[in-house]
Amino acid sequence: MGADVFWRRAAIDCAKASRRLLVQAMTFEADAAGQSVAEAISASRAHDRRVLVDAFSRVVISDRWVGWPESWLAPELRREAQATRAMFGKLVAGGVPVRVTNPFTPLMANYPARNHKKLIVADDVVYIGGVNFSDHNFAWRDFMLRLEGAEAADFLAGDFQATWNGDPRAAARDLDQLRLISLDGRANTRFFAEVEGLIADARREIVVMSAYLTFPFTAPLAAAARRGVAVTLITPWRNNKPLVRDYLLGFARRHGLGVRLLEDMSHAKGLLIDGETLVVGSCNFDFVGLAAEEELVAVIRSPALIEDFRRRVVDSALAETVEGHSVWPLAATLAGGALKLAELVAKAARGARRTAVDWR
Repeated sequence: MGADVFWRRAAIDCAKASRRLLVQAMTFEADAAGQSVAEAISASRAHDRRVLVDAFSRVVISDRWVGWPESWLAPELRREAQATRAMFGKLVAGGVPVRVTNPFTPLMANYPARNHKKLIVADDVVYIGGVNFSDHNFAWRDFMLRLEGAEAADFLAGDFQATWNGDPRAAARDLDQLRLISLDGRANTRFFAEVEGLIADARREIVVMSAYLTFPFTAPLAAAARRGVAVTLITPWRNNKPLVRDYLLGFARRHGLGVRLLEDMSHAKGLLIDGETLVVGSCNFDFVGLAAEEELVAVIRSPALIEDFRRRVVDSALAETVEGHSVWPLAATLAGGALKLAELVAKAARGARRTAVDWR
């Protein structure tokens, strides 16, 4: 829990790796956080060291667009973009191959088709979750799931390899009290059906943590609330996507969903059902992820791990929630309309070609 705690532990695993160190992120920037990860990769003695980074990191730095006019008004943004290019160039020069997933097409028509996965495979230890490698991501509330074992590591290393080859594919692996799911951005509706079924089976309580929760995931939550299930949404007020926040607060008010607001940005995502089933990973439970993004998800049924999640993630968040914030009904309605238009764009990108190219 917490990017700094995660990275202190992951850095140890990276240093110990001798066979493979595979690192993947959507955001990977040359600030203090990103440089620390890059340095750990460079210093690793693993035989197979490779990095996958999404093309998103070519155009968005520190949560801002790298391009005219913003970067010309913010010289520090240009400098960080240049430093990021240099960081990856240094990795390649040092013998660490780097590939970029889903390069942008003309007019960025495939912009929604991002590879949203966050993954570290260090020999037979793996991390999945929501933490990207940048200072602003490290500052947000978030967590990663650490798994030990050859079967999980081999499955996720195989997923990394498929992406590396430009041939990502939907896959799942059932382990002890754990189901690992890889979404390829083209057949994600099967994952939604699985989540919808879990929500439909809820008897008592559902807790959802996400900054970006949207339709179609909100509809089954509303249906659960109508049949008497206590549904609680934990989401940040200072959301880096305020349009999503406004939509979600308006939807929750109309459908009787409980909302607990965190004052500062939270990037944590999790779905806890009846204290018995937990869904975590890179998926935000939003329309973009469903329509076009590649994701890694874990469905967990381990009582000990679920209790740990409730105590360290849910309860700690609930202890910090605030009151006094609201949105105008009209703002919520307009936000919902804008997001529906964005959904059309996301769906249009579903069939975009998925590939990976060498960093240049």
